[in-house]
Amino acid sequence: MIKAYAALKPHSPLSVIEYDLGPLGRQDVEIDVDYCGICHSDLSMLNNEWGMSAYPLVAGHEVVGRVAAVGVDVSHLKVGQVVGLGWQSGYCQVCSSCGSGDHNLCAAAEGTIVGRHGGFAEKVRANAASVVALPEGMDPKTAGPLFCGGITVFNPLLQFDVKSQLLLPVKVKLQKPKS
Repeated sequence: MIKAYAALKPHSPLSVIEYDLGPLGRQDVEIDVDYCGICHSDLSMLNNEWGMSAYPLVAGHEVVGRVAAVGVDVSHLKVGQVVGLGWQSGYCQVCSSCGSGDHNLCAAAEGTIVGRHGGFAEKVRANAASVVALPEGMDPKTAGPLFCGGITVFNPLLQFDVKSQLLLPVKVKLQKPKS
């Protein structure tokens, strides 16, 4: 059984619940959650501001943790690897967006906290295509927001090949604080 913090109804305090995740899907990854950020979208879902929340609702879509298990068709992630999971947790894998690597544009994309339990839990599951390995040396304690606001800013820049028009060298002289 998985323990998690969940809202039982809109505008309610979080309560501890337990649930069974069932069998691991062939293309799924189970993550032991080490850290999970919170953003306004989590609050909106907890309070059903968008009219699509299902209760009990386990929020949390800025997840960082370690791979606990992988489905039999998953080859790019390994048990023990430090990974992150953002707003989307699954894709159709057959549309042109998925085929071109633009999974975020998949019309059938599944939300991490829409119709499933998110990262305010001991464990979370997602399709392997939505799970990202953290680069070596990245601090997992602070990486969670990169899977929400960070990717929201970065992905359009990457997809539309935005180049900097103004590159100014910035020199900063750091001074030791006076004791």
